[in-house]
Amino acid sequence: MLDWIILSVCRIGTISILLLLCGCQHPIKKPSIAEALDPQLAAPFKQSKAWGPRPIQGQSIELSRVNALPEGNALVEANKTYHLADLVDLGLRSNPATRTAWEQARSAAAGLGIAESSWLPALTAKGNYNYAQQASGIFLFRGTTFQPYLELSWALFDVKRPAQIDQATQQLLAANYSFNRTHQKVAYEVQRAFFAYNAALAQVTAAEVTVKQTHKNSESVDAQRVQGVATKPELLLALQDQAKADYELQSARGKVADAKAELAESLGITPNIEVKTVALTDIPLPESIEAPADQLIDEALSQRPDLSARLAELRAKEAEIRKAEAGYWPKVSLGAKAGTTTFDYNYWSGPGTMQIPNLPYSNNLSELHKNYLDYGAGFTFEWNLFEGFATANAVNQAMAKREAAQAEFDALQLHIIKEVWKSYADVKTAIRKRQYALALLKASEESFDALRESYANGLSTVIELLTAERNLASARYTEIESRTSLLNSLATLVYAAGSTGDDWAGNKKP
Repeated sequence: MLDWIILSVCRIGTISILLLLCGCQHPIKKPSIAEALDPQLAAPFKQSKAWGPRPIQGQSIELSRVNALPEGNALVEANKTYHLADLVDLGLRSNPATRTAWEQARSAAAGLGIAESSWLPALTAKGNYNYAQQASGIFLFRGTTFQPYLELSWALFDVKRPAQIDQATQQLLAANYSFNRTHQKVAYEVQRAFFAYNAALAQVTAAEVTVKQTHKNSESVDAQRVQGVATKPELLLALQDQAKADYELQSARGKVADAKAELAESLGITPNIEVKTVALTDIPLPESIEAPADQLIDEALSQRPDLSARLAELRAKEAEIRKAEAGYWPKVSLGAKAGTTTFDYNYWSGPGTMQIPNLPYSNNLSELHKNYLDYGAGFTFEWNLFEGFATANAVNQAMAKREAAQAEFDALQLHIIKEVWKSYADVKTAIRKRQYALALLKASEESFDALRESYANGLSTVIELLTAERNLASARYTEIESRTSLLNSLATLVYAAGSTGDDWAGNKKP
């Protein structure tokens, strides 16, 4: 009897420890009884007050934050001058968007593995351990039962299985194509950020040249005033133009900081990392587009990864229809089980057994220790003959989803055609604007040089000189804008056509 009491205490203690460990394994603090009964206590206190976490005893109310720097910072080489292709490569390696798309593709690949695992049998190890007491007539049983066993299940015939695998395969293809489109998107964003950053630097250079010219104009007007040729109002106009040029220079420098932050984000690095890049003028520009728009549209429809992904999603919807139709068919499975049952019982018998729960020693005590081998195998046939038209509605639902996917596919085709057509027209317009911008800059430079010489000889007014200087400054900005616009339109055309890396690296021309 004493041994049984000690054994029972040990069992209860072991179960208590296991329950305590299970209750402590979650890292999040459990809510209090008041919060559990009234979850509104965890909500914001008032609509006019900002929410804040309630203090937890022994813990800080500050939420945990990840302070690690982006991985892309370590990939930047300090002494390297990055060309556009180098920047795109850096962005593809460090931008979180590519890593996200990659992990999504890996998840889809694992989903295909899960679907294909249905071809194989499933083997499960199970076990039961029970402690019980049971009275039967003059007998009282008290003890343990232990039943370990292996269970095998294998679906031999299931029409749904091929459709599930086909659906997972198409979803994997869609994820892979989306991964490719993400690469193109990151490359496109790096291009635009690079063009904007270099354009901002070029505008700073142009603004600095304008500031120098305004200083020279002020000095020239002041010299003319000393000689009695110019008036004080004319000098004040020159100083006003000088102050305006200084203001525009500071604005241009502010745009550099903004553009640098945008470039850093597209590269997946922090803005404090210095990245040396080539100048905007080092990128060649095309003079015309050789390929016709219809050819680029055909190429886009055949090579755009997002369109291929949408087609894969459409085929996955078709597989979903077949999976729903499989509900009309039966399913045959093979099942098997092998294990053992172990009894470890003590039982008492005697006329006083049922009347005296404490089991006096006068009763007869016996022990039962037995092991039995359990096994069996068989087939299972399952056929849902009627489910309240659930299968028919599932098929209708899958067909509706397929039609919706077809409509989305058609809409994306039209959108791609529009994108290519519009970007093609934008490139042609940008090429013409570039030609006129160069002509405008040349004419403005010649006009300013002529008026500056004319003013020095007293043949032109200060208003004409300052107007020529303003026109020249505007022409410089127009030239920078025309180059940036042409590069951006080219990048947009390549992105719309779904082309690959070398096109935007300056190695090919559309």
